[in-house]
Amino acid sequence: MKRVRSEQINSYVGHYLKRRQFKGDSEHINKKDLKVQQTIEEMSLHEACNAAVGVDSSFSFSSITGDATACDQQYVRFRTFIQDSVEPYRTDLLLLLYPVFVHVYLELICNGHKTPAHKFYSRHHSYFLENSEYRMIVEALAQLFHKEDVYSNDYIRKFREDKFKVVLSEDALQYLFRYLKNEDNMIMLQIFNHHIHIKVKMPTDVELDLQDFVNFHDLVLPSAPDTPQNKVIRNEVSLSSLQQSIQKVRDGAPCLTSILFYTFLNTHQGLCCTSISPNEALICGGFEENSIKIWSLTPSKLHPKKAVVRTDRITMVGDYLEDVEEKECSRTRPNEVITMRAHSGSVYGTAFTADSKYLLSCSEDKSVRLWDLDTYNNVALYRGHSYAVWDIDTSPSGSFFASCSHDRTVKLWAVDRTYPLRTFVGHTMDVDCVKFHPNCNYVATGSGDKSVRLWSVQEGKCVRLMQGHRGSIYSLAFSPDGQMLASAGEDRRIRVWDLGTGSIIKELRGHTDIVHSLCFNRESSMLASGMFIFS
Repeated sequence: MKRVRSEQINSYVGHYLKRRQFKGDSEHINKKDLKVQQTIEEMSLHEACNAAVGVDSSFSFSSITGDATACDQQYVRFRTFIQDSVEPYRTDLLLLLYPVFVHVYLELICNGHKTPAHKFYSRHHSYFLENSEYRMIVEALAQLFHKEDVYSNDYIRKFREDKFKVVLSEDALQYLFRYLKNEDNMIMLQIFNHHIHIKVKMPTDVELDLQDFVNFHDLVLPSAPDTPQNKVIRNEVSLSSLQQSIQKVRDGAPCLTSILFYTFLNTHQGLCCTSISPNEALICGGFEENSIKIWSLTPSKLHPKKAVVRTDRITMVGDYLEDVEEKECSRTRPNEVITMRAHSGSVYGTAFTADSKYLLSCSEDKSVRLWDLDTYNNVALYRGHSYAVWDIDTSPSGSFFASCSHDRTVKLWAVDRTYPLRTFVGHTMDVDCVKFHPNCNYVATGSGDKSVRLWSVQEGKCVRLMQGHRGSIYSLAFSPDGQMLASAGEDRRIRVWDLGTGSIIKELRGHTDIVHSLCFNRESSMLASGMFIFS
């Protein structure tokens, strides 16, 4: 029994050593044939070499193990990206195609995808045969059929075990990183992490001294003679350089704003909401103590015009005419801030019309009011909700506006009608936010039932239902191009939705408190978010 067990152990060990490419016959294993001892110097040298250029210490799950088709797709996208890049990025990044091609092929072979590997080789290997430095390795790849073939060829084994060194400029490296992060490039990232060593090229002291020398002599050289007027210089090199510079700016990261313009201080009355007029001339705030305040964003003060009829004041017989006239004159004087009062509850939402001539406000008193920004008087009152109105938004055309309420409904209004044109019903809890689509044909709503709905203005029906949030939704924002919708709220996560399919594009995390505001930039390339506290 012991003898049989010993033979089984020897057989297992023999198969293991054979798979690991150890020399000797698996049936005749002798301890003398195996080098089981090393000196300290040999061990230190071996470990130092592996730490510097090897991948023996890496431990990861190969992204190629389960999907061989994605290898060819990601490599084709990567090759197209490099070939379409502008100079000087293209020249630097072309050096990456050869090592990426070789390692993708080797990964396919080592993971048992022999047929996909040879198809991949036949489609792309001709690109590298023109280079004499690459030809030997590329031609050797065609002779590989199994993982054992990779390690039996010394050149291929060294190529796989040692990291391929590529020197890139700092700008080219950042350009590459932006591409790898914006697309689905898990296989490419695995190749770069395990098998490619990128060294950033920095200007040497000699180059800097030479540049300083050239700049100095540029200063002391006499100026060139004036060119004749009305002479057009056609320089193809300059035009190409200008086009490349423009393309680099377009492909680069968008510029971030870093300027704080205005701050609301000492808002002891409880600031509930703010809005900026489309012409960027006014900013307003709604407060808990039932008032709305308006400030000018320009150097000039606010100049209210005299109203023909004062709807916010009733003059009694007992009032002195002089006092009334004096108060009327003081109201029309230039002011830093103008306070408007008519609501009987906290003002939860404000929105300017598209022409910046009127302001809409919604309140705890179940009403929506329209304010004339020439006289700063309330000119219309809209009633229809049964409970507090939480939010309001105007259409880009300026003819309609929408309001949402604690009564679980959303109402569509025309500015010249005091009754609602449509009522959108479907949410099972409070509707906390509402937003018009840029084309004015749709309205998006966010609710305490953790869902986002997109409604058709023409039909009054829900055309999209987007679910996935884990709490109430307090903010919505359409991208200016009309293709995306961002939502955020109580679960501290921002979800960006594709309106064409109703599916999620990206979930953004990072906030530590409730997200109450969202806004896209005009190019639809950036999204700003505001948290309940501090940021």
